[in-house]
Amino acid sequence: MTEFKNLIKDKEFLSLWISQMFSQLTINIMNFIILTRLFTITGSTIATSLLWIAYALPAIFFGPIGAASVDLVSRRKILMVTNLLQAATVGTLIFVHQTNIFILYVVVLLYSFFNQFYVPAESSSLPSVVPKRLFPHANSLFFITQQAALVVGFGTAGIILNFLGFTGSLVVCTILLVVAFVSVSFLPEIKPRLAVPQSMEKLVLTFFRSIYEGYKFIKEHKKILFPLILLLGIQVSLAMAVVNIPLIATQILGVDVNFAGILVVVPAGLGAMAASVLISKNLKKTWRKKYVIETASLILAIALLLIVFVIPLLAFALRVIFEPLFVFLLGVGYIGIIIPTLTYLQETTPSWLRGRVFGNFWFLSTIASVFPVLFSGVITEFFGIKTLFILLATAGLFVFYYSKNHGEKLIEENFINE
Repeated sequence: MTEFKNLIKDKEFLSLWISQMFSQLTINIMNFIILTRLFTITGSTIATSLLWIAYALPAIFFGPIGAASVDLVSRRKILMVTNLLQAATVGTLIFVHQTNIFILYVVVLLYSFFNQFYVPAESSSLPSVVPKRLFPHANSLFFITQQAALVVGFGTAGIILNFLGFTGSLVVCTILLVVAFVSVSFLPEIKPRLAVPQSMEKLVLTFFRSIYEGYKFIKEHKKILFPLILLLGIQVSLAMAVVNIPLIATQILGVDVNFAGILVVVPAGLGAMAASVLISKNLKKTWRKKYVIETASLILAIALLLIVFVIPLLAFALRVIFEPLFVFLLGVGYIGIIIPTLTYLQETTPSWLRGRVFGNFWFLSTIASVFPVLFSGVITEFFGIKTLFILLATAGLFVFYYSKNHGEKLIEENFINE
């Protein structure tokens, strides 16, 4: 607990943390209200899947540029500008959302475009304001905040939507983003390693050279490549689950979509928070990263199978009791994979390449999720959510099996760190 207290007392970390807190809270409230609005109007999971595609498109075209920019421009300025522009985007939706349902997709496109610059700037700023020995605790605190924002955001979004309506919910989101903007304005200037060229030709060449160097570094260093592949897989599976939250509520629980936040997202977030605290406490002491990842993969797979095969057999009263418990285990498994993998990447990646590595990860994870998310929408539309959960459980069992049987060899070859 001493390490967490030291982090919170650090004014630089506190500024970044508050920004992350309110940004995450905003995106989760927005995700819920837009997802439910689309599902209520269309009744289609393909429509909700297309929402993710709208979120992914800016990553395809601008993700690498955003990743490279954090090594060329002040990260503090990037964080400030993107927060402010995202606030303006959400604020504009207040006045135009009734004109056409496709406006929702346009706003998501713009929000995601600004996120291509915000996310790598935030990820690469964290190691710059935190001592290396506190990386696991800072990552855990960020993930605790992320999951707390998920719990609070999805848990209260339905309540906010019922009391304030769609317009009032957007006003709340705009205010939260303004608070995030004010917070990052107190960050110190983190000078970029590379100077911005004066001519447009040199600027373009520098951008693409920076992007290429990031991909080359990842490709040539398997100790970076393997953890990134694992993180990509878990991010893709999460995206597939999120766009199908309305179906989880209606097909598995048999409740109204407005209760999805309380019965699905809240227990998953609580599980992730509990795992964040437990893992950060033991990762540096006795637990190996490899064993944490294996255990988490097994928990993830078993929880998914329990939801598919056990929950439908229970009476409604028992279903409402046991389903949150199984979803709680999903949150534990998810964070159990993320924290040790991400901590290793931050420890291993050189500081001058962090922006490109983490920015490229964000870019790749978004690109990699486009077709699986669309595919998951088609699967759930025709075969139901249970089929998708079985496929995800199979993937979790494969990760467990592969790590158990080949993990030691990879460690000996220095492909992944213990």
